[in-house]
Amino acid sequence: MIYLWLGLLLAFVAGFLLIWAGGDWLGNRLATERGVYERMIGKELHRLFLPISPQEFVIYHAAFFFFAMIFGYFLLGVMGVIFGAVLGVFAPRLYLKKKWEERLTQVDEQTEEAMVYMANSFKANPSLPEAIQDVCNSMGPPLSQEFGVLLKEYRLGTPLDQCLINLRQRIPSNNLGLAVSALVIGRTVGGNISDILEELAGTIRESYRLERLIDAQTAQGRMQAWVMGLMPAVVVGVFYLMDPDLIEPLFETLFGYMILAGAAVMNIIGVLMIIKIMQIDV
Repeated sequence: MIYLWLGLLLAFVAGFLLIWAGGDWLGNRLATERGVYERMIGKELHRLFLPISPQEFVIYHAAFFFFAMIFGYFLLGVMGVIFGAVLGVFAPRLYLKKKWEERLTQVDEQTEEAMVYMANSFKANPSLPEAIQDVCNSMGPPLSQEFGVLLKEYRLGTPLDQCLINLRQRIPSNNLGLAVSALVIGRTVGGNISDILEELAGTIRESYRLERLIDAQTAQGRMQAWVMGLMPAVVVGVFYLMDPDLIEPLFETLFGYMILAGAAVMNIIGVLMIIKIMQIDV
């Protein structure tokens, strides 16, 4: 414990000397790095439509970083501080990435219903902006938010085809990209837009049916992958309960560590290969 407090004291003294010797340069550097981070985070928060400013996110990120280190210290000691620091640095960014992936999934799921709304609206009033507005009024986020941005761009003078292209660039969704491509081509070469939208909705619906069918057919293979991944640990645990002296050399000698590391690597490779084989894109 005394070495830990001595290390913290030395770190405090070194930080104090660093600030005292080059306080202006360090302050300017930190302000610059914070500005870059805020701009980068601001783009992610904006595309997620989260009601939080980049400055607030930076404060929450810093608070979570220190809380994770303190909690890690009380839980695991010095190693907990290291794990807490790593978690505090990467967890907020991983959270934003996870939210973005969930948003894309929701957009994919909403696209088929949106095409049906637009097709019905287009039959009553052959105006694509009005059909898009009906989708915004009838459906919830995130698709209604993205279509709302499209309509704002259109009302500010951007050509409708360019607004559709901007939508596809903002949201890299497979189903939405397919819908935008069909709309742009239909407006360019002509054709019955309502029929195009209905056929597109049917295509997306059929692709989802095939995906569910494939998921059902490959569920057993994915379960076998997880069983294979967990079985070695279960076998080692059973042998340890039966005869601890037989298993202890694996955890007490260098050769045992090498065997465990090699077995773990090969086990992970095998599980990943099975999961990769079971992944079938429609």
